[in-house]
Amino acid sequence: MVGNHGFVDGNKRTAWLLVEILVDRSGYMLDIPDDEPVDDLVVAVAAGQMDFDELVTWFKSRLVGQ
Repeated sequence: MVGNHGFVDGNKRTAWLLVEILVDRSGYMLDIPDDEPVDDLVVAVAAGQMDFDELVTWFKSRLVGQ
């Protein structure tokens, strides 16, 4: 979603909203510190600065069961 630019504007926001929905529906929550802006992650993914394995590691370290 972030890299494909399905919309004229709002691709990163839409992608993050989908992440939040999928995480919640999977029975998890994201534990992200207040001093860690999610925008940095989404921009890094969109810019190709984070590969799949790095993204998986990022999520695994922040997913918490509900």
